[in-house]
Amino acid sequence: MKKYKITSSGCLAQAGFWAVAFVALFVYLQKIGVYHFYYAEQEQLFLFDGDYVASLISEPGGVARLVAEFLIQFFVFKYVGALISSLLLIAIGVVTAGVLKKICCSQRLTPLSILPVITLLYLHFDINYYYSGTVAYLMMALCLNGYFSLRNSFKIRFLYAIAVSVCLYIAAGPVALLFAVCVFVYELLTCFKKAYFALLTVLAVTVLGWLGVYFTFTENCKMAFLPDIYFIAKLPPPATIYYSWACMVLLVVAACLFRRINAVSMMQKVILYGFQAVCAVVLMVYAVKQNIQPRTDFFKELNSYMQHEQWDEITAGCRGELKNYLYISCLNVALAEKNELGDRLFAYDQRGVQGIMLPMSIGKAAHALLLMSDVYFSMGHIALAQRMAFEANISALGVGKPHSLKRLIRTNLIFGNYSVAEKYISWMEHTLFYKSWAATQRRFLYNDAAVNADPLLGMKRRCIPSANTLSELYGITNDLLIIAEQNPQHTATIQYAGALCLLAKMIPDFKTLIEKYYGTPVLPVLPRSFQEAVIIIAEQDIDYWKRFDIQEDIINRYSQFRNSVMANRNNPNALPSLLKRSFGDTYWYYYMFASNSINK
Repeated sequence: MKKYKITSSGCLAQAGFWAVAFVALFVYLQKIGVYHFYYAEQEQLFLFDGDYVASLISEPGGVARLVAEFLIQFFVFKYVGALISSLLLIAIGVVTAGVLKKICCSQRLTPLSILPVITLLYLHFDINYYYSGTVAYLMMALCLNGYFSLRNSFKIRFLYAIAVSVCLYIAAGPVALLFAVCVFVYELLTCFKKAYFALLTVLAVTVLGWLGVYFTFTENCKMAFLPDIYFIAKLPPPATIYYSWACMVLLVVAACLFRRINAVSMMQKVILYGFQAVCAVVLMVYAVKQNIQPRTDFFKELNSYMQHEQWDEITAGCRGELKNYLYISCLNVALAEKNELGDRLFAYDQRGVQGIMLPMSIGKAAHALLLMSDVYFSMGHIALAQRMAFEANISALGVGKPHSLKRLIRTNLIFGNYSVAEKYISWMEHTLFYKSWAATQRRFLYNDAAVNADPLLGMKRRCIPSANTLSELYGITNDLLIIAEQNPQHTATIQYAGALCLLAKMIPDFKTLIEKYYGTPVLPVLPRSFQEAVIIIAEQDIDYWKRFDIQEDIINRYSQFRNSVMANRNNPNALPSLLKRSFGDTYWYYYMFASNSINK
């Protein structure tokens, strides 16, 4: 009876420990990762299609990938991403605790079982990490648990290990090697004379991996045997991707060593649990510091607003200093979509034309390509919007990304490429959460009248130049002027063209633009920042101002700006800060003081 009570109380304590860990992890993930989960959902598309499922499970690790992609599609809902991730990670902790208990026949190492959870947590905030790695790790831990449940018969354990290692490699990928190594380490430390049999398990996985490379199922040996396969192939994985694997091996070693210690005093228990707690806390603190990355987290937030066309949220969040071109690009798209780009461009922190046209250093990344597709679509440059969306979609895991596929559907409908649009629509109709949207696009297929009548598609179709030209042959600004002449009603186009000239401080080009188009349907009135630039063009020529109907309040404000400059001209170091308070939202201030670069 006493033994039963002790066991019962121990189980309750362990259940309480994991319950608290789950709640803490869920709150933590939801607090700092809500937009990360939305972003992760946009990186892949799960199809309820037999051919798609067959293509996944036919590759090593396909079952783990299938499960991971199925789960990630639910990240579209608030709280679900944090909930699923917490359940997966805590399940790994609980199963690991079971493994340690079976090896050392006690619960004294339970706190250490949180370590794989923390090491995997490092990876969950890296957008280049595949969730299939976590699913595969859980499958491996479950297989280990089953192996250590067969302690009484080495023969059965051996047959189990061989069979499971083969099945695990097929279903979950190279994590099977971790299973085989853990089996070998356990047998080496507990039954040395029979350990060489366990090497056959490692050999079986090695043969499978080699066959995968030989028959090109996997790209190389690192992908065949290491967790590199759970990271995007085009990038070198971080060192943290190996931590969880090393952690499991070390835990098995620790459990085997403690297996030989039959009894410990109360003081020893306190020291043991205290040491484990310190290790867990130190690792957790490090994980938190690694995971919290304000620059990428804010972009993921802005990206979520972009997907849902929440332009007010973007402009509200971009107040103050912006030290990232991605932020500024999102901001300028929001201003353009609100028809405020020409009026309020300099009410926000601008850093040159790269706040619209992203620099080459980041412009080739998938997220930057998709953002540039948004920029070009907002400009009315449909050809480049389609090209950027297509290039961004190539990097997707599976058939594509929801946002890029939506863009490809719309641009192909605009161009009248209905068969291509229909292909993408049929893909999205096989999804759980995008099939309704895809179904609404079918009415445009092979129906020019419907496309022309649609407020969005029709407006963008009228932006297509009547004569075929090579995009950016004479620069993006020239392309925009052609589009603006083709469709003057698309006011964002001419505003982008003027904004590019102003951001680059190309006053002669801007002068040519306004003199050609002002008073025409392309530019019937000058936006506020354009009017401010007119004064710079001809500071002393009031008749020139009158030609463009410069507002009286802008003229008066420029007079105040000029007087402030003259009054503080003997203090050049303090002049920018003195003027910024009153005139920081004007083109005059930007022209004189703004930096056109971001120091990284």
